[in-house]
Amino acid sequence: MTGPVLITGGAGSMGRLVVNRLVADGKNVRVFDLPVANFSGLEEMPGIEIAKGDLTDGRDVQDATAGVSAVVHLAAILPPVAEANPELTNRVNVEGTRVLLQAATETAPDARFVFSSSVSVYGAGNTSGVVGTNNPVAPDDVYAESKAASEALVTASALDWAVVRISGVAIPVFQEPPAAWPFLADQQIEFVHRDDAVSALVAAVDSSNAAGKIFNIAGGPTWRMTGAKYVSDYFNLLEVDPEEAVYQALPGHFAWYDTADGQAALGYQNTPYETYLEQIQQAIDVLMGE
Repeated sequence: MTGPVLITGGAGSMGRLVVNRLVADGKNVRVFDLPVANFSGLEEMPGIEIAKGDLTDGRDVQDATAGVSAVVHLAAILPPVAEANPELTNRVNVEGTRVLLQAATETAPDARFVFSSSVSVYGAGNTSGVVGTNNPVAPDDVYAESKAASEALVTASALDWAVVRISGVAIPVFQEPPAAWPFLADQQIEFVHRDDAVSALVAAVDSSNAAGKIFNIAGGPTWRMTGAKYVSDYFNLLEVDPEEAVYQALPGHFAWYDTADGQAALGYQNTPYETYLEQIQQAIDVLMGE
């Protein structure tokens, strides 16, 4: 690779982790995000250049893609804002992807285009079985529809592309339990550790086995469980009765996923569920001053 790797949404929480990992791997990175984004800590780092602009502005995006060796497209409107503002979601998530693909095709036609998608494209209601990338796409909300539409644009492009459908990301910090957990108690769920999701995105930049492929990105065998198991483990760490947990009334965008191809190509499943629990316990201990 001679040109930098462009990270859209690179000033966001996930974007920063991808940027830092790529820089640690010796790559030059171009961070593209809105001018109002917080770039602190990025502007001073060697190996990083900043490109401020709007994903829907063709001129901004052409400047950002010029001469890059790869694009990792993370920028998107996420839930709950995505559901509250469908027009904005379509403009940024779908039309922004269209603009980015066109600019990359014109200014960096040999670049690898890694698209960060979501398992939500399969729709809700997956309560049993294993979902593979050959399962039909059945988006059932605004965000999922925007990801499915963007995937269609990416896979139809002339670029060297890879699509990663990322499951729910488990962040190894203490967080207050939600008012209602976004799945059923008996629903099969398979999160992915945040560090492993980052590893998948970074590996997709270079992997020759990722070209023209769609992968499910989820935690692997140790992360396969029911919603009740996950919540019970979390509540036990908090010393709260799991019987107090509230689940949403309908199935969420969760399932068990066929990740064999993605793991073979990207080698990202490096954090077992048990390690995640240990990290949460450590975070709680710090919070409690222990």
